[in-house]
Amino acid sequence: MMLKDLLKKLSIIIPLLLLIIVQYRIWFDDTGVVSSKALTHQIEQLQLENDFHQSENNKLLAEVTELRQGTDLLEERAREELGLIRKGETFILFADPETP
Repeated sequence: MMLKDLLKKLSIIIPLLLLIIVQYRIWFDDTGVVSSKALTHQIEQLQLENDFHQSENNKLLAEVTELRQGTDLLEERAREELGLIRKGETFILFADPETP
C-alpha cells in the first residue's frame, strides 16, 4: 500500500518538475523568450546607430568628392577656417561690442 502511494506521488511530482524545467528554459534560458526580446531590441538599436553613421559617412564622402572635383569648397574652407584672403583683397572683421 505504501509503495503504491509513493508511486502515485512520484507520477505527479516528476511530470510537474519536468514542466517547470521546460517552462524555465522556454522563458529564462539563454535562448528563451526574454533573451530573444533583449537581442531583438539590441539589434534595432544597432541598426539605428548604423543608419546614423551611414548618413554621416555619406555626407563626408560627398564633401571629399566636392573637394577633389572643384575649388569652391576648398576656397571657402580656407577663408573660414584659416582666415586666408586673396591677393589684393582687404580683410574686414566686424566684431560685436563687448557687453559689460
